[in-house]
Amino acid sequence: MAAIPDHAVTLVGNHDTQPLQAMEASVEPWFKPLAYALILLRENGVPCIFYPDLYGAHYSDTGDDGESHEVEMSRIDCLPRLIEARKRFANGPQTDLFDDPHCIAFIRHGTSDAPGCVTILSNGAEVWKQVDLGPDHAGAGFRDYLGHCEEEIFADDAGKLDLRVNGGSVSLWVRSETI
Repeated sequence: MAAIPDHAVTLVGNHDTQPLQAMEASVEPWFKPLAYALILLRENGVPCIFYPDLYGAHYSDTGDDGESHEVEMSRIDCLPRLIEARKRFANGPQTDLFDDPHCIAFIRHGTSDAPGCVTILSNGAEVWKQVDLGPDHAGAGFRDYLGHCEEEIFADDAGKLDLRVNGGSVSLWVRSETI
């Protein structure tokens, strides 16, 4: 992905990895929003969205045991919002904040023409993470674009702020006036 990022297709699942297929590899439903946040909002890669993750699917097929099985694939509620966030906020250079094995974050700094965002992911408990966005964001309010955290959080005079993510979740913090 580092060598030729525009040729690296990233995915969470596809028709080969869905239940009852040859390369079945299930991703836990709670983790799919985190995985999609990674492929949609990071700087490198070309994300591929799996239709059932966006719209849901129901089918029956024969398993390796020779029995017929009903499969229900639920849509991921926040996926349309993540796709929209990619268009609106995943702009500019990226800074990774990989300082905790259970909670990572990355900043997309935006450009002069397009806003950025801060994405925080936790595969464990609720976490508050300090982020330094610099003096251009001093006093600015931020909200979770995905709506997982309801509060508005304000940066201090230096542009630093503590942002929250719920346990086993993802939050996408953007300047309040951009929502």
